[in-house]
Amino acid sequence: MSPRWRRFFAVRARVLALAAIAGLLSPLLSHPLADAGGGASWLIDLGSHWQWLFLLLLVVSSAFLAILDRRWAIVVLAAPLPWLTASPSAPPGERTADALVVASANIQYRNPDARALVEWLRREKVDVAVVLEVARAHVRELEAMADYPHRHVVPDDGAFGIAVLSRHPLAEIKVIEAAGIPRIEAVVRFPPGPVRLTALHPMPPLTTEDHFARNRLLRALAKAAAASGEPSIIAGDLNATPWSSAFAGLADRGLRRASGLAPTWPASASGLTGIPIDHVLVTRQWRVVASRTGPDLGSDHLPVLATLALP
Repeated sequence: MSPRWRRFFAVRARVLALAAIAGLLSPLLSHPLADAGGGASWLIDLGSHWQWLFLLLLVVSSAFLAILDRRWAIVVLAAPLPWLTASPSAPPGERTADALVVASANIQYRNPDARALVEWLRREKVDVAVVLEVARAHVRELEAMADYPHRHVVPDDGAFGIAVLSRHPLAEIKVIEAAGIPRIEAVVRFPPGPVRLTALHPMPPLTTEDHFARNRLLRALAKAAAASGEPSIIAGDLNATPWSSAFAGLADRGLRRASGLAPTWPASASGLTGIPIDHVLVTRQWRVVASRTGPDLGSDHLPVLATLALP
């Protein structure tokens, strides 16, 4: 490579490396601004979601720069930041006889049928499933699932239909609407004891109003879960990643991730270029036996699966 082209690529690689480091550090700025008004905190939070992209840019640019000057290899020390700045996960535990398998799956309302979802739930022996973007075309297949005799389905012609499917009885079912978007709250009659479940799908943070409404809702749900004193689960497409200000303070309120950091949206290329916005969150009583993303179900999201235990 000629010196001229070498300088050309070196300048751009340095810019990429510095931009990647700024992106990897953005959650450290976004979280303190969780309650701040204005567009700046919203824009910083939007950037904080793309930690895997920033990590990829850092690795590629620093590898090129290290060939030219070994001192640039030091920037690789920023690589662990996505794991360090993510919202804390729930503690691990061992499988018990009464383990509860919980799934959250956004099946996309334009998806013509729910057969892939139905087969996956049966194959994985999911106990409780939260299903998002349930269209009227999906209702017949969901209602026909004999494995899930306890269910509550609220279909919609747009993106905010929602359903809870359960092998265990459901009680105290409530459908609560905020700005026309429903969420389902219920008590799952789990044999070891009742479990409070909230299924939700807030608006994506397309505006500052949507951004702060989502954050306030998650904090209110975390506070209510802690106040109940019962084992609680919040699951759904939260339109927020674990690096987002939406997760700021949730761990302090006793709500932690049972799902992982693997991307769930968009589902193309198995989520390789995506971000994790589908979650299962749990209160302090739970331990996580296992968690992972599921296969492509014909949606633009990958589902998430968490196996939980009460020690």
